[in-house]
Amino acid sequence: MAEFDRIVVLGSSLTALALVRAAKALRIASVLVDTRRGIAFDSRHTIPIYCPGANDEFLLQQLEGVASKESTALIADSDGWLRFIVRCRPALESMFASVLHPGPRAIELCLDKSLFLDWCMDNGFAAPRRYGLEAATNLLPSQECPLLLRPEITRHELAKSVPKAIEVRSRAELDRWLEQFAAAGATPSIAQSLLRPGIRQYSVGLARDRRRRIRSMVAEKLRSFPEQCAGGTYVILSAQDDVLSLATRAIEALDYFGIAEVEILRDDSTGECFLIEINARPWVQLGLAQKGGLDFLGFVLGRADAQGVPASSRPLRWLNFEADVYGCLSRDIGAVRRGRMTLNDYLRSFFAANTFAVWDPADPKPFLRSMWKMVWNKVGR
Repeated sequence: MAEFDRIVVLGSSLTALALVRAAKALRIASVLVDTRRGIAFDSRHTIPIYCPGANDEFLLQQLEGVASKESTALIADSDGWLRFIVRCRPALESMFASVLHPGPRAIELCLDKSLFLDWCMDNGFAAPRRYGLEAATNLLPSQECPLLLRPEITRHELAKSVPKAIEVRSRAELDRWLEQFAAAGATPSIAQSLLRPGIRQYSVGLARDRRRRIRSMVAEKLRSFPEQCAGGTYVILSAQDDVLSLATRAIEALDYFGIAEVEILRDDSTGECFLIEINARPWVQLGLAQKGGLDFLGFVLGRADAQGVPASSRPLRWLNFEADVYGCLSRDIGAVRRGRMTLNDYLRSFFAANTFAVWDPADPKPFLRSMWKMVWNKVGR
């Protein structure tokens, strides 16, 4: 096992920021490489390399300048960078001591939602049933069996054109959204919707090393709410053996290597757990695992002493402040404004948070910059 002294992070998102801070805790230098200026570029703990509009060839040249076959690892923060790794895997493996992701087959399976649901069925995992277009058309209209449409391949540039996920209950809704997906150049994955009363959202963070050992944690996504079909903005650690068992079996069936997030829904009325997707990369709540005493990054790097910080005696509650404020208080989707929760409930949960996506007293600039942008955008409107 190589002794790593540097990690190169592809991307500069909130997830990248969590990776940079985890590397700092390990006393490992980090380098960020991205084609856009994300929040992680504001961290004091990293060396940023900004490559606007760069193609694969130019990016490989930049990476070659910071890589070492003896002591540098590579990790990606998003699906777009995972696709870059799949395209350039041989070149990257010749530069780096370790690429901290599974092989191309596992990555591609996780990136394609339709392929993933078919894989779940073939391997006996409970998951939403996938439908072809003809079968979906025949099912509607139906209030009892709504459908969920998602882009088959996640592409963040489509966010303004098509939603991350949308529930449809009628032929007219289905036709309208199919037209919108087609206009955006996106192929929809059509599946059974599980957005019903009693559904809980869980995010299982896992790290599996080259010796097939696993470290894991389960977090319950309290916000955003299931019907919002959005990322987690307020998350708590939660001991759920059935959820963890399903996630672990899926990771082992893929013979996965690296850090992953497994998304699972559980129906409290029946006790059923459903596998929704596996993100073949670290996830934005990585800092929650770190504070809970699980050093996932050190674990996959083979650090024998990778224990993370001591687990807190308080219940751990992770907050993405800016996104949570928008999701609860905004005029268009705000949960408080729409009566999904009371203002008192929101404030109580807010002040109970003790783990944060952006705030870190040892690395304050990302938080200060994000707050300035939030205020500026509000004033600008």
